Amino acid sequence: MRFLLNLLFGALVGVSGTFLHNSYRPAGLVISIFALLLGLKMVTNMNRNKGSQVAFILGWLAVIVRASTLGNGGEVLIQANLYGNTLVFGGILICFIILIRKIKI
Repeated sequence: MRFLLNLLFGALVGVSGTFLHNSYRPAGLVISIFALLLGLKMVTNMNRNKGSQVAFILGWLAVIVRASTLGNGGEVLIQANLYGNTLVFGGILICFIILIRKIKI
């Protein structure tokens, strides 16, 4: 049950980052990255295991990857500009760093 909740929470953070990163430049991008960090910190503090972090990251990554690809009508929600690339690659880097870091209890 916790795995699904963390997956859903990661997806919700991904959706908010998708819609916010390109608005109110550059504050939207900063808030999106900060929300990712805060979500990962909250999931880590609540569950204290790597499985919860992996579920959160998978949920976030699924939304980000889908929003970065071409849709049915040719729309792309995360464009390949400075803000979109920073959200995608910076977010993946942050997730990777937090995932390989040891959990301190």
